[in-house]
Amino acid sequence: MIKAKLFTPQGSLVVLGLSRGNLNKFFNEPMDTFIRIKGSDIGLEADILIFSGETEEQMMQDLKRFIGPDTVVKDTR
Repeated sequence: MIKAKLFTPQGSLVVLGLSRGNLNKFFNEPMDTFIRIKGSDIGLEADILIFSGETEEQMMQDLKRFIGPDTVVKDTR
């Protein structure tokens, strides 16, 4: 995987490049494969978590187990 933060005239741009190996794991092991990127590695305040699933609806169902009383959820669809 490649991770970088670029500065352009339009503003900052975070770049994440996934290899075929990363993508194959996502396709073959949905909701069992996670990539966590430390935000501090690329100058961000928050970490990034990348995961996969069959559909958006299935991923939302799978993520419910991580939602607690203090979790803020925004549906941006």
